[in-house]
Amino acid sequence: MKAKNKSYSIIIVSDAKSTNKELFLSSKFIRKSLIAVVVLVLLFGYIIFDYLTLSIDRQKMDRLEIDNKKKTEVISGLIKSVNKTQISLKKMESFKKRILIASGLTSPYALKEIGTGGGPISDISTDVELVGADNILLKQKGKIDVLERAKKDSLNAKKIENALQFVENVIDKKKVRLASTPSIWPTKGILTNSFGRRKHPLTGKKSFHYGQDIATQLGNKVLAPANGVVLVAEFRGYYGNMIIIDHNFGYTTRYGHLSAFNVKEGDRVIRGQVIGFVGNTGRSTASHLHYEVRFMGKALNPIDFLLD
Repeated sequence: MKAKNKSYSIIIVSDAKSTNKELFLSSKFIRKSLIAVVVLVLLFGYIIFDYLTLSIDRQKMDRLEIDNKKKTEVISGLIKSVNKTQISLKKMESFKKRILIASGLTSPYALKEIGTGGGPISDISTDVELVGADNILLKQKGKIDVLERAKKDSLNAKKIENALQFVENVIDKKKVRLASTPSIWPTKGILTNSFGRRKHPLTGKKSFHYGQDIATQLGNKVLAPANGVVLVAEFRGYYGNMIIIDHNFGYTTRYGHLSAFNVKEGDRVIRGQVIGFVGNTGRSTASHLHYEVRFMGKALNPIDFLLD
C-alpha cells in the first residue's frame, strides 16, 4: 500500500481581532518546491560562473590583443631600423676602399681589384662585408625569428669589432704615413673635367687628363691635403702658377692655374694649411684648380682621395 502523502498546515496569526489563516502544504509540493529552488540556484550559479569566465577570457583577449599590437609595433620599428642600417652600410661600403688606402692597408694600384684576390687584408674586407646589404635584408615571408637574427647580428658585430680593433692598431702604428696621405679636398667647388681620357676643351683633341678640375671662385683658398714639403712653387707653362708637394711614402700632389702662392719651395706644410689661391693662369678657360695625386710618379684618380 502506498503511504499517504503527508500534509502540513501553516497558521498565520495577524492579531487578536482578525481571523487566523491556515495554509495546507503537501509534502509532495514541498519536495517539488525544494527541487525547483535547487535547480534555480544551480542554474543561476552556472550563469554567473559562465559570465565571470567569459569576462575573464575577454580581459585576457584584450590584453593579448594589446600585447600583439605592441609586438607588431616593435617588430615594425626593428625592420625600419634594420633598413636604415642597410642604407648606412651601403654608404660605408663606398668609403671602405678609401679608408683602406688612407690607413695603408692596401695599395692604390689595387683599387679596382679589392675583394677579387687574396692578401693579408682580405680577412678584414670579408668581415666588414659580412653585414652587407644582401645579408641585412629581412624578408617578410613566414615567421621572423628575432632571437636567431639577434644571434647572427651579435656574431657579425663581434667580427666587425675585431676588424676595427685590428685597423685601429695599424692606424696607431702608421700615424705618420696617414698624416702624409692626401685625404681632404684642396678646395671646395664643382667637379668638372675628371681624371682619364677626354676631349681637350681648348684643342678639341682627345687627350689624357692626369688630374681632377675643381671649378670655384677666383681667389678661393687652396689647402694642403696632407703633411709634406713644397718641391715647386713657380710658373710652369700650361699649368700656370703651380705647386708640387712631396708627402713622402711615394705620394706627391700638384696644383695648377693658381692666382698666387702662400708657400715657397722648401716649406714644410701640414694638412689643412693654405698653400695658395685659385686662379686662371696658364692654359685655362676659367678660374679653377687643377689637382693631381701621384704615387711613385704614376697619376692616380684624385676622387679616390677626397674623403671629407
